[in-house]
Amino acid sequence: MPVIDAATRTVERASPVAAALLLPLVDRVPVMAAPCRMHASIDRITAALADWTREVGLETPVLARFDRMAGRAFAGFGTDSTLLFAKWLTWLFHFDDEWDEKPAGRAAGIVEATFSRLVRHTAEAAVHETQAVKTAMTLTATKPRPAAPVMTWIPSPLPVRTPRPEGVSPVEAAFRDLWGATAPRMSRRWRERFADGLAAQGAACRTEAENRCAGRVPSVAEYPALRRGTVGPYLFDLVEPCLGVEVPAELRESPTWRTLVDACNDVTAWCNDVASHHKERANGDVHNYVTVAAHAFGLSDAEAVAWVNDRIAERAEDLRAAARRLPGLFDAFGLTPVEARNASKVACAFLTAPRAQLEWLLESRRYDVTS
Repeated sequence: MPVIDAATRTVERASPVAAALLLPLVDRVPVMAAPCRMHASIDRITAALADWTREVGLETPVLARFDRMAGRAFAGFGTDSTLLFAKWLTWLFHFDDEWDEKPAGRAAGIVEATFSRLVRHTAEAAVHETQAVKTAMTLTATKPRPAAPVMTWIPSPLPVRTPRPEGVSPVEAAFRDLWGATAPRMSRRWRERFADGLAAQGAACRTEAENRCAGRVPSVAEYPALRRGTVGPYLFDLVEPCLGVEVPAELRESPTWRTLVDACNDVTAWCNDVASHHKERANGDVHNYVTVAAHAFGLSDAEAVAWVNDRIAERAEDLRAAARRLPGLFDAFGLTPVEARNASKVACAFLTAPRAQLEWLLESRRYDVTS
């Protein structure tokens, strides 16, 4: 049985980190109130994640603790599911740092070229997988039928890792590794959805690069959609392969499900903004909701944080309201009991995410100014 760890039991205590500015939300936002369980196999997940980051060449500080965020969000699910999500989280934060903390974040051309390579890889990998399956089927068809039945070959969800090609960065190599472990589990439609989300993130990061070069602060009106893009819309799609399920298309494309996903994206992104504001300001980056609000309304830091916290509380209620409408939609779309149960698993992960992230923000050292 998953356990509640010490960090969870003490989350409401005073904290020296900037994430403590989010603690008033615990009494206001139901999805951030109840402590998360920690995955029972967190030690194994932590060790396996550390091995993987070394193998692919990602330099990840131990105190970043991405494994523990995944361990909370996926506490009720399998070890492999949690580990895969922890790997994707680790990759995403490394990838995010390419644009937030390095010169490339001001070069729109570099941003566009990098994302184009990743999107192209998802398409090329799909072609290679299709060719491999056709070849295997042809070979099977030309062989004499054996006396006893044999298992049909299928693409391995955990392919053998090859050495990193020359000129390929560790971040891109890690992406290729993760895509090879994730894509074969999912349908062509899901893979296309992922690629669309990756392209949307690329467009948002390019806009940020252009803003940095122009010294422009985004407006309050445009910032939520921009931030939703830079988070990586596919992050929320990744819950499905990690849980081994796929949400039916008609449900996923409904306004209610879209609200569920977007509200989870907004709440977690804006909480991250509150926690990272001091570090991003020190780095001179204006792409933060606290900075945007202070600039737009002439607010002090404290006033801007309070304003963003109010928006988080409102959006968290949208998240809860969307989740409450789901049972009716399951019936309206005629989902089978298995489909409804699978969709509920994904929705539960979204509902757990805000509290899981809060606890991670309070214990992680990722946003220390000196880190």
